[in-house]
Amino acid sequence: MSAGFVSLVGAGPGHPGLLTVRGRHALQRADVVLYDYLASPALLESVPVPGQIRIHVGKSAGTTCATQEDINRLLVERALSGERVVRLKGGDPFIFGRGSEEARACVEAGLPFEIIPGVSSIHAVPAYAGIPLTDRDIASGFTVLTGHERWSSEHSRIDWARVAGTDGTIVVLMGVQQIGSWTQGLLDADLDPQTPVALVRWGTTPRQDVLTATLATVASRVAELGFGPPAVAVVGRTVELRDQLAWLKHRPLARTVIGLTRSNPPVEKTFDRLEDLGATLFHLPMTKQASMPCAAIAIALLDGKNTDLIFTSANGVLFFKKALASSELDSRDLAGKQVWAVGPATARACYELLGVQAEHVPDSASADGLVAHAKKIGVEGRGFIFPAAKAARPTLERGLKSLGASIQRLNVYETLPMENAALRLQDAMEVGLNLVVVASPSAVDALCAAMKIASVPMDALSVAAIGPTTAGHAQKAGLHVVCVPAEHTMSGLVRELAHLYND
Repeated sequence: MSAGFVSLVGAGPGHPGLLTVRGRHALQRADVVLYDYLASPALLESVPVPGQIRIHVGKSAGTTCATQEDINRLLVERALSGERVVRLKGGDPFIFGRGSEEARACVEAGLPFEIIPGVSSIHAVPAYAGIPLTDRDIASGFTVLTGHERWSSEHSRIDWARVAGTDGTIVVLMGVQQIGSWTQGLLDADLDPQTPVALVRWGTTPRQDVLTATLATVASRVAELGFGPPAVAVVGRTVELRDQLAWLKHRPLARTVIGLTRSNPPVEKTFDRLEDLGATLFHLPMTKQASMPCAAIAIALLDGKNTDLIFTSANGVLFFKKALASSELDSRDLAGKQVWAVGPATARACYELLGVQAEHVPDSASADGLVAHAKKIGVEGRGFIFPAAKAARPTLERGLKSLGASIQRLNVYETLPMENAALRLQDAMEVGLNLVVVASPSAVDALCAAMKIASVPMDALSVAAIGPTTAGHAQKAGLHVVCVPAEHTMSGLVRELAHLYND
């Protein structure tokens, strides 16, 4: 058996978008991911890989989740078994971490490996707090220290007099628990007690919190407020620029984490507006779709009475295409039939997946909108083939039949609960989830089931529903619905949310 491959990947400071392109590529290729507590669940959920094994090996001050020797051994064992292993570490692997030790373990085991640097919290966290490390009028350089060194009561390995005399910005990583020691070291080195200090906790994430004080008072303020790690400390006059440059606090959705419950990762550009307003997106699939055998598809297409093909979702298009292939048919067998799509996204799926244009797209993207459009143009005597989900509601069928049309429903897929939905929900709650987007009644049911298992109260989350049917189902379940767009599409929902939170 050939050996696998190890990637030591810097996850960045916490925000999913700050993972490098190369790091994301390594995650997508990995068989196994070993991640620590600083690797954000939102980041991991933004790179879903079916079948990938993800193992938490986090270590934090005061806990013993796994020793470094355990991590090294696990990393080597999985790679020697032939797997591609990613060791995902907060920040950068080689900055105040154990990346060099893990790399040496690979060398000793004869394993091929790579180092993928990460965006470091050294500069990224202060930047998210509006604090530059340098400014040509204030500080021409900066010094980086670890506040988590092996302190002794008699001496420190840090030359505090030299650090205090640099006349630049000082950045202290992992320094909250030892804040009394390192601040005293700077004071003893005659650094001005009135020097501004900022502590930025959970920087770049929705939980970001900033404490400002002076060098003389910051330790007492930390104790008074119970301000805990992880945090980056910035010492110096550039901290004063935060009053002008704290850009994140002016974004209305800066503390909003939005869960997207569709099984496929969201198209990023659809949600650009919400991210511009500061929102963090969390891929939170509640359901998944599975093909159903559909032997009747060939008979339906050959029946001369069936003149039209109607779709109410992109999933319907996708699984209809799969059903065609399983019956040894393709798009050529759709010749002569008019195609209907519930909205622009479904029409686009018709073109991209089937190579056909939708002749009929209603103004209102809903089953009721399709029926209203059919009534407007007249469909008496026409025959519709309706590829649908097993649990699809009968609104469309009843509406078309009332207009004198016939409709043959083909159940081409079913919607099933996603495995580990409750665990995903717990991860999302830990990073501040407070708004969930739902696009179907089945997603509502799965969300409620996951909330029950995870012991999340019904009033802990707000819901944005893609349309009135989904909204009504959510309200009946006891969820608080805050948004139902006039245009029942994901783009319409995004615009409505942006309007709602940006007023």
